[in-house]
Amino acid sequence: MVERIITSGSRRTRHQSIRTLYLAILIGVAAIGVLITTSLGGRISLRALAAAGGVVFEVVAIVEVAAICLITPIFMAGAIEQESSPRTWDLLLTTPMSSMGMVLGNLLGRTFFVISLIVAALPILLILQIFGGVSPGTVLISAGIAACTAIVVGSAAVMLSSTRTGGRRAVLAFYAGVIIVMMATWALDAIWRVPISGSISATATTWATPINPFLTLHAVLRPAEYVSSPEMYSVGFTRFWLGHPVIAFATTSGVATVLMLAWSVLRVRMLGPILGRASTSDHSIRAHRPIGRNPIAWRASSGRAASWAERVGRWGWAATGVAAGVVLLALVGGGILPAENARLILAALLIVEVTIIALAAAAVAGTTVTREREQGTLDLVLTTPVQPAAYLHGKLIGVVRSLQPLLLPPLITALATAAVLIASQHTGPFMEMQPSPLPPIPFASWGGLLGLAISIIPFAAFCVAIGLHWSLRSRRSVTAVLVATVLIVVIAGIAGLCAVPIGTGIPIGGALALALCPVTAIMLATNDASMLAPLDMSPTQLQWLLLGSGVLSGIVWSALTHMILKSTTGSFVITMRKLAGT
Repeated sequence: MVERIITSGSRRTRHQSIRTLYLAILIGVAAIGVLITTSLGGRISLRALAAAGGVVFEVVAIVEVAAICLITPIFMAGAIEQESSPRTWDLLLTTPMSSMGMVLGNLLGRTFFVISLIVAALPILLILQIFGGVSPGTVLISAGIAACTAIVVGSAAVMLSSTRTGGRRAVLAFYAGVIIVMMATWALDAIWRVPISGSISATATTWATPINPFLTLHAVLRPAEYVSSPEMYSVGFTRFWLGHPVIAFATTSGVATVLMLAWSVLRVRMLGPILGRASTSDHSIRAHRPIGRNPIAWRASSGRAASWAERVGRWGWAATGVAAGVVLLALVGGGILPAENARLILAALLIVEVTIIALAAAAVAGTTVTREREQGTLDLVLTTPVQPAAYLHGKLIGVVRSLQPLLLPPLITALATAAVLIASQHTGPFMEMQPSPLPPIPFASWGGLLGLAISIIPFAAFCVAIGLHWSLRSRRSVTAVLVATVLIVVIAGIAGLCAVPIGTGIPIGGALALALCPVTAIMLATNDASMLAPLDMSPTQLQWLLLGSGVLSGIVWSALTHMILKSTTGSFVITMRKLAGT
């Protein structure tokens, strides 16, 4: 099975193009980073080259781990789709191949392409030793952290594929789990960090460090700033967990991989028939759903039968997100949670929820047209009087409706927090005290939160429009989801990176720029005016400025959505003819 997956994947020109593009980007980032960093001092010296090599290596290593977390779920979702769409998974179950062979074959075959990218990037990272500042051991450790991350994420993908729930659900569960773990451990690490006595800025590792690959990588790249000395702890599990974060991360990854693979082996044949019966639906006894005026929107949002587990999972996520926001406000209002910690938790909570919305929108919209083409139902739709514009707008509305369980938590949390801040009138436990004579500041800004709530739905519609565009132009769902996800991440990342210097340099335009990217908008709402250039206005005027920036951000995302749909509508017929029969 490993040979079949690797042989078929290695022959594809698309995979070769992805590997070439990946290495070209790493080479470009390393070269440009070294040139820019060494040119800042006016002339190039050995010390400047060493410092530049260390900085560039740190950036490339972090980007590499982030790319692994982003690409591996999409590669593994391709395994689920390719095995379930042509029904080859059912054929595998009839062969003498053991359950262990199918599970390990799927894992090793799919992770081979990800590991090959990590190995191919080693020469680029090792060549930075010419400039100094990077040791060979650090390069190998960072590659090992990336490999452990890929194996854990791949094992989780195999575990989800063994349940045979479908590629789209697996992708959504992937991204939700990865983002929740990363952001939760990052927030806990920021809260649990304790400064080391006798040092100005150094802090010790925390219990969340070996769980998050980025925190483990931080302990490797900056050992003087993020200290993990075993001598600081007594003998036992604490010494192992906090004193050796790299070994602890590798051990945790190995244990998690074994547990997930064991469950997958049991789920394939032994538990599959037992647990599969619970998902059989009651189509014969349930009432027909009302279709409404737009059948395309109905089909995209609720036309597919859903099991009780899927419905509980979707609305359970909504209830959990809303409950987390309510509990956070209750803890702050009761004086149990300090305002400075509440600000950090609120930012992490909103970033997780908004990021999942963007990735889920790309995953759902990226499969909505390709799935109909693969099932043959698209040909039936094209024989009806439905025009391309109505078809695409119906798909857009339907996918946004299906994202309601994901949209409700950030909307309710932002609106409820803004209402509480307005009602508190800048008094009480929702204010963070500052050293005298500075006035106290609220732990969040109601104007920024209201602006964020206004811009969330237009931003989700923009992500859906990108997914629809590439779902129409792609032959396979995995390709559409991959391209749409990368585009959304690149667009939002560029908007955020460009907005930060604009926000600190331009007084009023900075707030408008920061509100465009959801992540910087959340940081602006939770940090208030600390990300803005000095403004000559009262606190109330500042809140109205943030609210207006959110409204303008919603208008910009809506205009971009309209432009993408218009472009997709114009090329609809040509694209359909080009992909006819596929």
